[in-house]
Amino acid sequence: MTDVDPTGLSIPHSLFDSAEIGNQSALAIWKDSMDALYDVRLCVDHTAFQARAEAFHFGEVVLTAYRCLAQTFDRSRARIGRDGVDHYTLQFCLSGRHGRREGMGGGEAGPGDLLIADLAQPHATATSDFDSLNLTVPRRLLAPLLRAPDEQNLRLISGSAPLVALFRNHLIALFAAAPTMSVKEADLIVFPTLALAAAVLNAEAPENSSRLVDPILTARIHRLISDQAANLELSAEDVAERFGISRRKLYYLMEPHGGFASCLRERRLHLAHVMLRDPMQQGKSIAEIAQSCGFSWRTNFARTFRSHFGISPREARALASQYAPPPAGDLAKRHMWEWIQMLR
Repeated sequence: MTDVDPTGLSIPHSLFDSAEIGNQSALAIWKDSMDALYDVRLCVDHTAFQARAEAFHFGEVVLTAYRCLAQTFDRSRARIGRDGVDHYTLQFCLSGRHGRREGMGGGEAGPGDLLIADLAQPHATATSDFDSLNLTVPRRLLAPLLRAPDEQNLRLISGSAPLVALFRNHLIALFAAAPTMSVKEADLIVFPTLALAAAVLNAEAPENSSRLVDPILTARIHRLISDQAANLELSAEDVAERFGISRRKLYYLMEPHGGFASCLRERRLHLAHVMLRDPMQQGKSIAEIAQSCGFSWRTNFARTFRSHFGISPREARALASQYAPPPAGDLAKRHMWEWIQMLR
């Protein structure tokens, strides 16, 4: 159920509750809805399925609360290539456990902990029966505020940290106040919320960054690579010269991230993927898009694109219409997971 106030004074609200539907129908709806973002598999008897999900649309971000039984969530490179979703989800585990699947390493988020998912990166997680509160934010809004924007995927931050507790209490209060908030009030609270989220994520450098000589310099290098990815002339020598460091030091700084060449190639692939899905770029051939994103040969681009996303550039372009976000005025006709898919 989705409610949008026809006067435009209150923010859109969506509610899914299996108790109001019946187990089998609810499970089918849940799987179809979650398919907007994840491949999901229930870890318990399907006849016992129960779930409740409630969301509020704050214009540029979506705040959701989930309560569901144990299940797995997969987001593969192929799925990322198909849907083009490029957001962060900041999830507070309120009860139960959620984290990387067995054998993948890393810890699990428990009650009060914060788990970050970068939806532009593949991941596979599993939950126990759990409750969570989740803020989903487009990368363009949060990444500029972060020192290490590409190192957040499945990062776990203890709920005992003071800033984490402050952020958790803020989201709980925001969710409680949302039913009576106006659209104007919702717009006003988005940036302060993101500033607090960035303070939490920046308070401790991610594990990889902690080993670097200068994580702030590394973040600046990442930003330059992102901004200049389409420049065919961009090289390690050029980047090192711009920051007044040796090429050897540049390679050392970028080594934990897969190396300079790998980072540059990944940003170019991401840029090409965005352009292939952009209706305004339909007049350009795939070869033209490849060249404009810094790839010199179309055949090499197609092979690299497929290796990274699991689909070809042509397939990515063909799938764009299937996953195109509907007009904003159609919010009342969409469920909360489609709201998240629509964020840009």
